[in-house]
Amino acid sequence: MTPETYQLADLTNFIRRVFALNMPEPVWVAAELAQVNESRGHQWLSLVQKDPDTDQIVAQMEGVVWATKVRDLRLNYGKPLVDGLFQQGMSVRIRVNATFHERFGLRLSVEDVDPAFTIGELERRRQLTLERLSAEDLLERNGRLPLALAPQRLAIISSDTAAGLADFRQQLEANPYGYQFKLKVFTAAMQGVQASPEIIRRLREIGRNWSDRFDAVVIVRGGGGRTDLAAFDEEQLCRAVAEHGLPVIVGIGHETDESVLDRIAHRSLKTPTAAAVFLIERLVATEGRVLQLGRRIAQSGHQITGWESPRLDRLAQANHQAARSALTAETFRTDRLEADLKRIPPAALASASDQLNHLEQLLTALRPETTLARGYALVSQEGRLIVDPDDVRDGELEVRLKTGRIKVSPVK
Repeated sequence: MTPETYQLADLTNFIRRVFALNMPEPVWVAAELAQVNESRGHQWLSLVQKDPDTDQIVAQMEGVVWATKVRDLRLNYGKPLVDGLFQQGMSVRIRVNATFHERFGLRLSVEDVDPAFTIGELERRRQLTLERLSAEDLLERNGRLPLALAPQRLAIISSDTAAGLADFRQQLEANPYGYQFKLKVFTAAMQGVQASPEIIRRLREIGRNWSDRFDAVVIVRGGGGRTDLAAFDEEQLCRAVAEHGLPVIVGIGHETDESVLDRIAHRSLKTPTAAAVFLIERLVATEGRVLQLGRRIAQSGHQITGWESPRLDRLAQANHQAARSALTAETFRTDRLEADLKRIPPAALASASDQLNHLEQLLTALRPETTLARGYALVSQEGRLIVDPDDVRDGELEVRLKTGRIKVSPVK
């Protein structure tokens, strides 16, 4: 027997009637928003449930918040809260009607939301993140880095169109003390699913290429609700801040709520303006300390001068007296030398003259003529003096007497 064949429209009509009969009332559903898109005021949702151990998707359905319902929810709960709930990655509890359309299939139509569930889920995740970071001693790691006494070179991470960034810059530029700050802005998303990965990339870029050019990193954004700040509870972002080589200062625009990033950062301020005021006040404190040290140094100098002045006077007097004594002694020695210089040359000349006379007399006594005058003679042969008879050769001898010379022949 051939089984009965249904037309597709008949089957879809049957499924729609079954849904209408079995789900006449809206139900509350807990899910995570895997994707959120807006078109003509409608919010199109992709809802998923993940395995808590493997993070794998175990269920998935499509949903929609019609534009009229979006307006109603914003009126009931406030626009910032509702817009913060319908963001990718948020865990939500929503009241839905399950509808089946013959052409578009199964879809969940959102009727209401439970903000307390989302905030509670965010808090649960926040606590788990804090526990893991605490167990690894990361909560205080960035805070233990030394912050410059005058942090004026700042790497700013923010959205370039954020009002908080403008407030931060204006506060620094208008400081009444005339302090100059060198700022470089590294742009990143400050809200939504892209915020955490973009800020992490910027932190790594600063640490890799710019760490020696800045005194600190400052993360700023304007005000927002608890859900707007969910990105600042992300564990990977908080790890990147904790492990950064520069002190990280945050001013992320909240007055009451504290994110995990606030706990991790070197210093957390409630607003971008407060972060700027903190930096200015640090320079004021540093300048005050420098001025105080200068006054103390001047005061110590005056005190030391007062203490040492009598001793310096005594030393000056002693040096003056010693100098005068030395000068007097040198004067006496100079006078003696001058007298010696006047006395020594004549005596030396007289002594030299006596010595010359003695030498002259001695020279006269030793001259051959003196010897010849006493009756002696000099015998020579061919220019050689003869002092030994054996030295005589054949030939004439010359005998030199006082008054002349004679030639003689040797006796054979």
